[in-house]
Amino acid sequence: MTTDQLDFEEIAKLAMDPLNGWSIGSFGAVGEFVRDADEPTEVRRTSGLIEIVTPRGAMRIAPTMPLAPVAWDSLSGDGESWGHALALCCPRPETPSRTVRFMGLDGGAIRPEDRGHHLFDLGVAAGAVTMAARTGDAGLIAALTALEGQPLLSAMSVMTEMLRAQPHRVLLSPAGRIEVFQPIPPTDGKSPIGPHTHLLAKLIAKDRPHSSNVPIPDGHQSALSLHPRSPWRTMLGERHEFMAEHDIAFAPLLDRFGLAEDKAVDHRLRAAIADRAVPEFADWPETRRGRTKARIVLRRLAAAGERDVAPWRALHDRTPIDIEEGEEA
Repeated sequence: MTTDQLDFEEIAKLAMDPLNGWSIGSFGAVGEFVRDADEPTEVRRTSGLIEIVTPRGAMRIAPTMPLAPVAWDSLSGDGESWGHALALCCPRPETPSRTVRFMGLDGGAIRPEDRGHHLFDLGVAAGAVTMAARTGDAGLIAALTALEGQPLLSAMSVMTEMLRAQPHRVLLSPAGRIEVFQPIPPTDGKSPIGPHTHLLAKLIAKDRPHSSNVPIPDGHQSALSLHPRSPWRTMLGERHEFMAEHDIAFAPLLDRFGLAEDKAVDHRLRAAIADRAVPEFADWPETRRGRTKARIVLRRLAAAGERDVAPWRALHDRTPIDIEEGEEA
């Protein structure tokens, strides 16, 4: 990973931009924080801490250890577009427990009115991340207390109580916390617009920090991920025409914190196209990540109006992308 760092002022500036979304989580257990530009918002700043609170959720960024940034772009399955992400990474420890555990009253809650409520580790996140439920509901407290030391998903009655009581979900990591106040949807429903959580049992069972398509180096995991405005989609995921300004806005982060392999692939492919190499006889990356990055470079050049990429895309950008189960969530 790069030795360059994002200082806290840079992180806080990114957090203040409502076009940026954020997440804390591991494979199958994720909490997301997003907000509208015109949504009622309270911001608190002190040295090394920023808190953003809306009626639907809250986020605190207050790193407790140095976090290494890793930036990348990701391939979309529509044959044309791509997305962006930046992760603030920490070493991945062993997952301490896969069972329910009472953590005490949530004295670290972002809003004062939530600090007297019970906080339970649900035992579903991996490594340095914890997904917890916070509640003052007596029925849910009793159900989770009875389940201490056991896997959450072993008792469907507790899941029924969760849907009834609608606890806040709290994602904790060395970067801070994300709190989701919005309701948990029914099992056959969709996540609400705005802050929400995903809890996917099949993926949780893998005890992994992220999808195999996320290029975070082995032994590390994201403590906090930035999801900037896509050049191709709204915050709700709706497609629109390519907006180069959003791609350009992320470019400095990609340049500073991108993978060395990605940069090498980008350089070699652009040079080959500029030299009018014949794609059938030109080198093509051998690694999975290298091929993904090369296809993104071709799409980026096509979006910029570069005509010489057409034969390259016809040869290399036709096959479906390899999406791992759960990534579409």
